[in-house]
Amino acid sequence: MKVVELPLGVTEDRVVGTLDIEHAIKKGEKKFEPGILAEANRNFLYIDEVNLLEDHIVDLLLDSAAMGINTVEREGISFTHPARFILVGTMNPEEGELRPQLLDRFGLCVQVNTLRDKALRKEVLKRKAEFDDDPEEFFKKWEPEQKKLLERILKAKENLKKVEISDDALSQVVEITSELNLDGHRADIVMLKSARAYAAFNGKNKIIREEIKKVAPLALRHRLKRLPFEDISNEVEKLHAILEKI
Repeated sequence: MKVVELPLGVTEDRVVGTLDIEHAIKKGEKKFEPGILAEANRNFLYIDEVNLLEDHIVDLLLDSAAMGINTVEREGISFTHPARFILVGTMNPEEGELRPQLLDRFGLCVQVNTLRDKALRKEVLKRKAEFDDDPEEFFKKWEPEQKKLLERILKAKENLKKVEISDDALSQVVEITSELNLDGHRADIVMLKSARAYAAFNGKNKIIREEIKKVAPLALRHRLKRLPFEDISNEVEKLHAILEKI
């Protein structure tokens, strides 16, 4: 799998695909040239500053994410191809909110905060200096750790289906989601899948309560509803209170 980047300011034709003009001029034939969605099929589609994407591009992504296919009609040519991708986006919330329909398409949401611990901030500076001085040596230094992590992920992937989904785990997931004002069932599905993957990553064969509590904020925080101009902190506190009771 590879990472395919969707840049800001991208045109609709570049996303969905268009006619190959050069081929048409040289050969006198119509030929479809696939776009970013075709390239992203069975890969990661990465969008930086995803909240700044233009609305018509967001609509295209929503259609493809929902259907898993991309259909293009251009100059008498109809072309359809699979467009199943893992959507990854980054954004600064201070620069604007993300449309709720697209936000819900992200299975998990990680909030990254500035480090306050002095020792950790010092370590960041140290590693940045090491990387700037000699990037290749820096990669070599951390390669063993990366390999350990890779092996652990691959092993978890192999054992994923061996992790039992018990009635207990299902009840715990539903107990959390039913107390929140959520639309649909995507939150429940994401929580269960995430807890199962986390259990496999930890080398277990059964989902336990702690794993559900660990993944719940990642799966639910960005799906919490609030009224216009209302601070989301009240809903977040409610979520944490529910998790404390589980």
